[in-house]
Amino acid sequence: MAETSSTGTTRRKSPSKAASTRKAASAATSAKSAALATAAEARGTEDAGGTDWREQAGEFAEQAKATARDAATTAKNTTGDALHGLSKLIAETAETVDSKLGPQYGDYARKAAQTVAGAADSLDAKDIDQLTEEARNFVRKSPAVAIGAAAVVGFVLMRMMRGSSSDSSNDS
Repeated sequence: MAETSSTGTTRRKSPSKAASTRKAASAATSAKSAALATAAEARGTEDAGGTDWREQAGEFAEQAKATARDAATTAKNTTGDALHGLSKLIAETAETVDSKLGPQYGDYARKAAQTVAGAADSLDAKDIDQLTEEARNFVRKSPAVAIGAAAVVGFVLMRMMRGSSSDSSNDS
C-alpha cells in the first residue's frame, strides 16, 4: 500500500480511506439490491392484489358520486321551494302594488310571479342529469355569459358570506 509521490518520497495510503471507499461501494450495492427487491415485491403485489386498490378507488368514486348527487338533489329541491315561496310573495304583493302604484305595476308583479312560478315548476320537473346536461350545453353555446354569470354569483355569495360573518361578529 505504498505510493510514491512526485518528489520521490514514499507515502502510505490511508487504510481508512480505502475502507470507506469499500463501504460506500458496498452500501450502494445493497441500496440497489433493496430497491430492486422492493420493486419486484411491488410488482408481485400488483399482480396478486393490484386490483384491490383500484377496486377501493372505484368504490370511493361511486360513494362520492352518490353523495354529490344527493347534495345536488337536495339543493334543487330547496331552490324549487324557495322559488315557489318567492312567487307567492310577489303575487301577494301585487295587490298592494295595485293600490299604491297603479294596476299597470301590479300587472308587472303578477307577470313576475308567474315567471318565477314557471321557473320553479320547470326546475321541479327535471332531474339532476337533465339539469347538468342543460348547463353543459349552455356553457358550450355561450361561454362568455356562463363565465360572467359565475363571476356575478361568486361576487354575490362573497358579499353574503362577508355580511353574515360581520353580522355574527356584531352579535357577539
